This record gives sequence, C-alpha cells and structure tokens, in this order.
Amino acid sequence: MLERVIENWLDKANERSFQKPFCYMLSAKGYTVIHLTRHTGMELGKDVIALAPDGTPCAYQLKGAKNGKISLKQWNNEISRQVFNLVTGKIVHPSINSSKNHRSYLVTNGELEEEVSRAIDDMNRKFVDNGQPKYKLEVIVRGQLFDWAKDLGTNLWPTELVDIKTLLELFLQEGNGILPKGKLSSLFEATFPFEGKRPSKAHCGRVIASAAVLNSIAISSFSNSENYVAEIEAWILYLSYLLAFVERWNLPAEILKKEFGIVIDFIYNSLTELCDELRKREHFVEGDPFTEPFNFYRVRLTCLIALMSIYALWRQNKKIVESEVDDFIRNFCLKNKSKLLLWGEAAIPQFLAFYWYFRKIDSTSAPDSLLGSLIDFICKQNNPGSKNSLANPYFEAVDILPHILGIADEPLEDSFDGNSYSLEGLVHLFVRRNFKQKMKLIWPDITRICNRVFKPQHKWHFYRWRNQDGIELAQYPKPKQDWEKLKAIAHESNGECIPPSIKKYPILVPLFLCFYPHRTNSEILRWLDTKLEEI
Repeated sequence: MLERVIENWLDKANERSFQKPFCYMLSAKGYTVIHLTRHTGMELGKDVIALAPDGTPCAYQLKGAKNGKISLKQWNNEISRQVFNLVTGKIVHPSINSSKNHRSYLVTNGELEEEVSRAIDDMNRKFVDNGQPKYKLEVIVRGQLFDWAKDLGTNLWPTELVDIKTLLELFLQEGNGILPKGKLSSLFEATFPFEGKRPSKAHCGRVIASAAVLNSIAISSFSNSENYVAEIEAWILYLSYLLAFVERWNLPAEILKKEFGIVIDFIYNSLTELCDELRKREHFVEGDPFTEPFNFYRVRLTCLIALMSIYALWRQNKKIVESEVDDFIRNFCLKNKSKLLLWGEAAIPQFLAFYWYFRKIDSTSAPDSLLGSLIDFICKQNNPGSKNSLANPYFEAVDILPHILGIADEPLEDSFDGNSYSLEGLVHLFVRRNFKQKMKLIWPDITRICNRVFKPQHKWHFYRWRNQDGIELAQYPKPKQDWEKLKAIAHESNGECIPPSIKKYPILVPLFLCFYPHRTNSEILRWLDTKLEEI
C-alpha cells in the first residue's frame, strides 16, 4: 500500500513539490544540503547545492516530467541550456570552494525519452572531446527516487491501519482548503519514536528524513495547488515534532543544525512565494467573490497580514536591503489592517505578529492603541455571563465560523465567559509600554477575567499538537495591584517555559504561535517582545 502511495505521489509531483523530499533523501545518504532555491520564472540552473559525504560539491537541477517522460522538445526548449550552465558554471556560495570541480545532476520524477538520453550522452562526449572531462551531467530518474523514498519510508513510516488510512485521507485532499493539522500531527506521533530506548545517531537521521518525506507526500495536493499557507503550516508542524524529538532525546547539536537548515529554508521560501503571489493578485477572495461570506474573507486576510508581518520581520532579521518587496508588505498590511477579525483567541498571535511589525514601521501611538483595543475587546466579550465570549485558542477558525455566521447545526458546548488564555500576556505588553493611567481605568474589568494557562508535563511536550499530560492553571488578577510590582512582572523575560532549541531562533516563535495558538501565554509573549525589539 505504501509503495503505491509513493508511486502515485511521484506521478503527480512537479519539481517544486519533490524538491523538499529530495533534499531529505540526500541528507539521509550523508549529504549536507547547503542551499535550495525557489522555483520562479528566473531559473539559475542550480535548484539544490549539497556537499557529498566525501566533500565534493554537487549541484542539482530538478525538472518535472510532463506525461511521465522528459521529451526531446522539453529538453531542447527548456532544459538543455539550464543544464549546460549547471555543468559549466561555478558554484557561487560562501560554503563552497568555487575553484573545486563539482558534480552535476539532472533530477526528474519521470523517465527520459531515448532521444534525450542520447542528447545527454552526446553532450558529455563532446566535453571529453574538447579536453574538458571534468564536465559531466549525471541523471537521477523516477526509479531511483522511488527506491530512495521506499527505502526511507516503508520501514520507518506508520504501519497501523488507522495511520495508513490517515495518510491516504491527507494524500487525497483537494489541496485548496485548510490543512487538517490534527491528522498530520497523528502521523508524526506515529513516526517519531518518543518512547522506548534512546535511538542511535544513524537511526535519528533516518527518522528525521523519513518524516520529512512522509510530510511531503501527505501534503502533496496542497503543494501541487500552491497552497502556501497550508504548506507553511505543515512544515511548522514538522519542525515542531523535529524539535520535540531533539529535546526528548537531547540529541547532538549537529543533527539539529543539519536538518533544521533545510526546513527553515523551505518555510522562508514558502513565505517568499506567498508574498510573490499576493503581489500579483487584485483581490484576496478564494472562489466566487459574490458568494464567499465577508467573515471568511476577513479570517483569511488576518492570517495573511500575520504571515506577511512575520516575513517582513524575518527579512529585517536577515539584514536584507529594503526593496519594493518591503514596500509592498508595508502597504498591504497598513491598507488591510481595518479588516482584521478577532474571531477567537486563536487569532491573538496573528494580531500580535502584525502588532510587532506595526511598531517597526509606525512610530506613533497607533500600534499600542491596537494592543489596548485587544485588551478592551477581550474584557468585554469574555466578561462573566457574556453570551458572545471569544472561543479559547484550542478552537480553530473552521470550528468557530459556522457559529459566527449562524449556520452551525449545534451550539458550542464549551463556555468561555469569565476566562482568557491570552489576556494576561496582552496586559503585560501594555504595561511594558508604560500606560499607567489607561491600565488603572481598565483594571477592574481585567480582574473579572480568570487567566488560564496550560503547563505541559515535560518541556518537549511544548511542541506536540495536543497533550494529555499536564496541568491547567487558573488565577484571577489581584483586585489591587501595585504599579511598580506589575511593571517588574511585565519586564521579566527569561521565557523559562520555552524549550531552548527554539529559543535560538526567535523569529520562528511568532510563526509557531500562529499555528499553535494554544501555546500562547504571558511568559512567552514577554520573552518574544524583548527579542523582537532587538531586530
């Protein structure tokens, strides 16, 4: 069954969607992937750059095979010039000695027509005849990719019937909808060995690569549909379980560094591609603009503003020189901020992502006014006895929107009035901005709301999608609070509850919280606020 899934995936994949698993296949074979490019209209001929186990640089050009084969027409019109540059052009990368000869590969998820194989052979022979035997194009085709994926997957992937069923359900998704994160997380739970004996270093590497290939196959319909938001979610989920695995077994830093860099590049490139798509679009409605409910549109726009805000902060963190891309992000976020929708507490991290970016581009009091408005809104909506309280962060938009629109079959059973998982953190951020008089006015409303926070049993549980083990703490703010003591609490930013593996990459935390909103608490927000101020 799993072999059939791999075959079907390869048949439907394009170069963009099999780039990610190919990188992890290389990694499992001992290669170190040092660069991967985005697939755009401007191809530079080197989609992946890696170092072989013997230290030899390797450059790869990935090509999807139309109708299962690369034809002579596709070779002549699209590929031959690119692979010539691939073979003869130097690799320009700080990690590569450009004077050292590199190996060149054409990689395809299909086969080659006989005429294409002959053309490649002729090209290689011509290099030899011209006294340039160092130039040579090698080929990796469907059969080799299938064997690599099969070797990685069939022995390490979930074998229980329920998990295979989940994989098939994900694989057969339409691809233009919402990623079922619960289903995907269940596959990771069954793939990463969190129990039993400590795995060997070699087994850890195989598990990490195997889970990445499994993720690529499971979300292939979303990748082929260029559903960038779903892709980013899926790779954040994979990254979370990778970090959980590293934290659980206290794995060596070199394992994390090698595999971590690949997935970080995937996520950053997906944000770049999402930005490119938004720049081309005239509107952000999905489907029929005359039938889509306005609240659906605002939920999507809230998510997009958050992702673009994080992307802009990430670009600043990478010290990228400002360009028209940054101008677009700034205009996009400012133009659409009035359409932000606080549909539930799960949207709070999305608002905060924009808030932190808003502070970077607007020196007025407007960003802090947004923060104050969030506090006012939660106090009002979640006031004890309220019938319109915001749902807790364990509820996603797909769960809540039917109730907002009045089309739900049954009412929500949970009651959220009088409670909040995010209010305390928002209050602490507001106190950090020194709004003493405003805080004095709204403090009575704040004290009516019980602050809730879930503490996982183990620190590595922080990364799991759901936890059965842990405790939920509940505490009301003091009726009277000394301002200096409150300021001292608000300015504490050690982030003790955050696992050290992700603390090294602060820019990832707001992205993590957007898709894991139930991990949001005041301790994390204080730490993150301090780190983002340093960008």
